[in-house]
Amino acid sequence: MRISQKRTLQAVGGSVMLLTLLTACPRPYPPFVPPVNLNFTFPDTAADARLTLAAISFGTGNALNVLSSRDVGGFGGTVNQGMLSLEANVLADLQKNPACLTSFKDGEARGLSAVVVTPETVKTCNVYFTLFRDTNGNGKPESTEEVFNTHDIYSYADTPFTYSFASTDGKSVENGKRVAGWSLVRHEVLQTSVTAAQYRVTMNSIPTADEALPIYLHENTDRLISMGLEGLK
Repeated sequence: MRISQKRTLQAVGGSVMLLTLLTACPRPYPPFVPPVNLNFTFPDTAADARLTLAAISFGTGNALNVLSSRDVGGFGGTVNQGMLSLEANVLADLQKNPACLTSFKDGEARGLSAVVVTPETVKTCNVYFTLFRDTNGNGKPESTEEVFNTHDIYSYADTPFTYSFASTDGKSVENGKRVAGWSLVRHEVLQTSVTAAQYRVTMNSIPTADEALPIYLHENTDRLISMGLEGLK
């Protein structure tokens, strides 16, 4: 055998061996991203097997999607707390869904007055929370089944942004600041002591470390004038 032929065969053999080794090596798994665990409290509520805590989003045609749910009332008596986990892959899919990720200015701020958003092109995608009795057994909260909700949200923004707007009746002004990515956004309302029936609302992203603090669920209230504090109707 000529030397050139021998070298060619060795090169081919080496390539085959390298290819075999490469294909034999398992592909690395993507890094594990832990779920987001959120705690909730609410007024003492009669516990039954259909009492359910849920995280929801809205899609095309305002269709409701249940992202996570948990039975919190299967032990009888009363219950006043619960916990939900939002899986990382669920959030990753949701933030890429054009039915959820929409213009803040034309979505969340639509129909309000004196809207100022910086930058104006920011898009958001929100997760909402509800406590309901699943009386029809379909696993989705209906308006007649809801027991409590909250104005706090878990929100995705494609860029950091600030905003402000006013209610159409001029009684409320809302300001907010959100970070890029997912964050828990707390809803707070202050009523000014100087002017009656005037409200100042803030909706700001909180630090990740503070996400362990409980989210309070309450009776349905107007988010522009009420925080839904316990006992408030």
